[in-house]
Amino acid sequence: MQTFITSLIVLITSMLSVMGLVTTPYDEPIDQINGGDPYIIEDESGCYYTFTTGGGIDIFQIESFDTINVTRQKTIFWAGESGTDGDIWAPEIHKFGDRWYIVATAKFKRDAVPAGKMPYIIIDKDNDDYYRYSFVLESKTEDIFGEYEFKGIIAPDGLSNLDGTYLKKDGKLYFVCAAYMKVAYQSIYICEMENPYTLKTDSKGRHIIKKLSSPTYLWEKNGWDVNEGPAVLYNGDDIFIVYSASGYSSGKYCMGMLTFKGGDIMKKSSWKKSATRVSYHIPSKDIYSAGHCSFIHRDNGDIFMVYHANKTKDFSESPRLTYIKKIEFAFGKPVFM
Repeated sequence: MQTFITSLIVLITSMLSVMGLVTTPYDEPIDQINGGDPYIIEDESGCYYTFTTGGGIDIFQIESFDTINVTRQKTIFWAGESGTDGDIWAPEIHKFGDRWYIVATAKFKRDAVPAGKMPYIIIDKDNDDYYRYSFVLESKTEDIFGEYEFKGIIAPDGLSNLDGTYLKKDGKLYFVCAAYMKVAYQSIYICEMENPYTLKTDSKGRHIIKKLSSPTYLWEKNGWDVNEGPAVLYNGDDIFIVYSASGYSSGKYCMGMLTFKGGDIMKKSSWKKSATRVSYHIPSKDIYSAGHCSFIHRDNGDIFMVYHANKTKDFSESPRLTYIKKIEFAFGKPVFM
C-alpha cells in the first residue's frame, strides 16, 4: 500500500509541477551560458562536467553536481587531432578501473576513415554524415586532467554513428549509439564490447550488433526522423534507455524510453518502447525541447537526470542550457516531467 501511495504522490506532484503550481530547485538551468549535450559524473576525486563545444573536448571540475562553479578546466582534445575534422559532439566521461574514458562523436577527414554504411542508401557518399563516428580516448594515468590516448573510432558493422554511450549488465559491457539508416534518419543500436574501445566479434569476425529502436511514432519524426542520444538509467535491477527524438531544431525535440523486460539484452523483443514521449516542453517554466540526457547515479541512491533545453519555443531564439532534475519512480517507472 505504501508503494502505491508513494507512486500516486509522485505522479500528482509531477502534474502540479508541469502546470506551474509547484516549484522545485531544478526549474532553472544550472549552466546559464552553455549546455548542449551535457554530461556530469561524480567520483571520489571530484565532480566533472562536459558538454558539446564543437571544436574540442573540455573537462570542467565543478564544486558539486548541482551547481556549475568551476574550480579547474582543461581542453583534453582538439578538432583536427587524430583525423578528426570538426563537429566534436556529445562527449561523455566514464571510469573503468583506474582509467578514464571519453567517448564522443566527430566528423572525420575523408582520407582518415572509410565512408560509413547507411543501410537505406547505397550511393551518394558526399554527405558529411558518412564520415561521422564515435571515438574513444583513454587516460594514460588515473588523473582525469592528464594525457589521453586516441584509441580509435567505433564503427559497429561499419555503420556511421553518433552519441555513443555504455551499458553494463551481468559483468558485460555494451556500446549503445545512434547509427544512421540514411542521412537525417537515426536509429538506436546496441553492440557487445570486449573493452571500452573494442567491439566484440563472432567466430566469423563480425560485430555483434542489434537494432533496438527506429523512429516509428509521429512524435519521433518532427523535422526529420530521429532516435539519438541514448542514455542508460539503472534503478536496482531495472534498466531503461532514454533517447531523444525528432529534429533538434524542430521545436518539438523530446525524449522517449525503452524499458528492459528481461531476457537477451541484445534482442529488440526484450525491450518495451514507450508509445508516448516521456519528456517534452514545460511552458509554465520556460523549458522547451528538453533532450539529450544523461544520469547521475549518486552513492546515496538518488538519481538525477542531466539534460539540455531551450528557454524559448523557437530554437533559434535561445541557446541550449544545462538543467538537472531529480528522478522519482512511480509504479516502477521513472517520472521525468
